[in-house]
Amino acid sequence: MKHLGMGLRMTLGLAAGLAGVLATAPMANAAGWATVHRYVKPSGNCAGQEILASYYHTGKRTASGERFDANGNTAAARTWPLGTSLTVTNPHNGKTLTVRVNDTGPWGLSYKMGARLDLARGAAQRLGMTGTQYVCVA
Repeated sequence: MKHLGMGLRMTLGLAAGLAGVLATAPMANAAGWATVHRYVKPSGNCAGQEILASYYHTGKRTASGERFDANGNTAAARTWPLGTSLTVTNPHNGKTLTVRVNDTGPWGLSYKMGARLDLARGAAQRLGMTGTQYVCVA
């Protein structure tokens, strides 16, 4: 490593440290949807409906025709019609947010595994979500 520049040595050091952290992360993060129900359980603390929610951050246009905003208070759902406003609460911290359904989804494996609401990343962050989890919907 003597011939490597300081920046490259620091980058390699950070990569090695990150690899160590990732190696010790819970299997739910590493295995994704295959193990979601092993680690993600309903809280039982909802007055309304408790559903499995995920979040997404890419896209161009939503099913409503508007431009997708990853930081918006929007969601994709197949259960509620476009334009519906939902009050979503994180049962783990009590944070509540109103989102507007402007897209259809979730689709694919996430739907097959039980996700019924796909929040825009910004909405999920404001709710304090760090991954797929059950939320309360009213």
